Amino acid sequence: MKFYLIIIFSLATLLNRAPSDAIIGEYWAEDKSGKIAVFKCENKYCGRIIWRKENGKDTKNPDERKRDRNIVGSQFLHDFQYNADEKIWDGGSLYSFDDGNTYKGKMWLEDSGKTLKMRGYIGFSLMGKTATFKRVN
Repeated sequence: MKFYLIIIFSLATLLNRAPSDAIIGEYWAEDKSGKIAVFKCENKYCGRIIWRKENGKDTKNPDERKRDRNIVGSQFLHDFQYNADEKIWDGGSLYSFDDGNTYKGKMWLEDSGKTLKMRGYIGFSLMGKTATFKRVN
């Protein structure tokens, strides 16, 4: 009986979740070299690195005071909003630890929410790069 109550409660929670919150969760990088968490920050969506095979420091950050911070634990997604018309999260920015630059970004889910696509770009979306992440089960 207890098992059935847990299932019913879990389904009710999933069904009551707003479409905009579907992105919340943990994701593996495509090559399993890192794991990120996407979470709600006020009424927007943000993300941070929660695990990385090779942690390292944020040595390419343009702010010299941040160059000694660990990459793991650092926020790299900022201020995304859900666009219900296009079913994407956009209007935010992505910080790249690889080059120290901040890019405009957009994100979307594929494969029934199991795959997160994240595109960073300068200017127009056509001139950018897309990364793929798989939801942690």
